[in-house]
Amino acid sequence: MVVKTATLALPATAADLHERLGFVPLHRICMNPPPGTATVADVIRFLEGDAKRLYELIDGTLVQKANFTYGSVLAVAVICRIGNFVEQRNLGLMAGPDCPYRVPCGNIWLPDVSFIPWSELPDEELPTDAVWGVVPALAVEVLSPSNTAAEIDRKIAELFELGTKLIWVIDPPTESAAVYVPGKKPKRVGPGDVLEGGRVLPGFRLPLSDLFAATRRRKK
Repeated sequence: MVVKTATLALPATAADLHERLGFVPLHRICMNPPPGTATVADVIRFLEGDAKRLYELIDGTLVQKANFTYGSVLAVAVICRIGNFVEQRNLGLMAGPDCPYRVPCGNIWLPDVSFIPWSELPDEELPTDAVWGVVPALAVEVLSPSNTAAEIDRKIAELFELGTKLIWVIDPPTESAAVYVPGKKPKRVGPGDVLEGGRVLPGFRLPLSDLFAATRRRKK
């Protein structure tokens, strides 16, 4: 799948640019290359460089992917639990936060966790391209303190345009999550509730209490 990077006129002011990028903290906006001129090649250059950096591409501007240690631990816990389910049933592949997906408008997003069914992979084999032209059926985002609502809303909308069927947004401070399905209102999942795989992963269940318990040592 060949998708060109979005080319939009650079906003008139820095404030306009900041709004377009979802009001992300300024320290996450990369100035080299200058905003509006970045390409897929720049994402790959930083991703594969000696000092590996994760940047998402939004309207020709590199925006550093938000991350923090606690969120990373939760993301790995999600990967382990879904991965075991997927592996046992030979359903597809799991990917972490350094797997870039190019959406129809040309932007590039890096979900914290993603599941790709075998049916989405050419010849059911792992692509060798730096940026995969495949669709993650499930994407999971673990909110960082520097994420903004506008940023996440846009990411969700553009992943749905790509063809993603299910998105979980996990909120560590409240130990809750929001479940997004195309065409439906988001569903809030509280601390005592369960994340379910739905049509993407039928039969999969992840109690949020179990997920957050993974960050604490089990009592004997």
